[in-house]
Amino acid sequence: MPKILIAGLGNKYMGDDGFGPRVVEALMSRNLPEHVEARDAGLCGVTLAPDLDDYELVIFVDAVQKGGKLGTIYRSEIKAEQVEEPKLEELEDAMNSFTLSVHETGLKELLLFAKAIGTLPPTTIVIGCEVRKISLEESLSPEVDAAVKRAVELILDEVQRLYSSETQKSA
Repeated sequence: MPKILIAGLGNKYMGDDGFGPRVVEALMSRNLPEHVEARDAGLCGVTLAPDLDDYELVIFVDAVQKGGKLGTIYRSEIKAEQVEEPKLEELEDAMNSFTLSVHETGLKELLLFAKAIGTLPPTTIVIGCEVRKISLEESLSPEVDAAVKRAVELILDEVQRLYSSETQKSA
């Protein structure tokens, strides 16, 4: 069975920015298959790139601000071949951002760096939640808190879909 990483990004002490870690906490209370790892990746930034080599699928869970309705869940899928070969200046930017969080460097830089070092998994899924309140506090706004359960169900569906297709391939 392919290994899956579910990485919650964000700072759980900054209000709605804690969406990713809260989803991971909820997932860890579930009985996940042994080949699925849920990890609070917090603010690790591009330093996460070397770890991605161990996984067939990585699901990033993060707070986003796209201008939509508070609590809206977004899903994006990125295939490794869709990530362009990084240009030298992009690699330099990624290398210079080792001390920054994913929020400061951006997921694009993380994926570019992972591709450059050969650790980008075949498929990356990003589950984002529209947030507003990013301030020093541990609680999520009610709309984002309600979105945690929806995100957990969406992620469990993604995991089930992958394993169903793998089972069909091997049959």
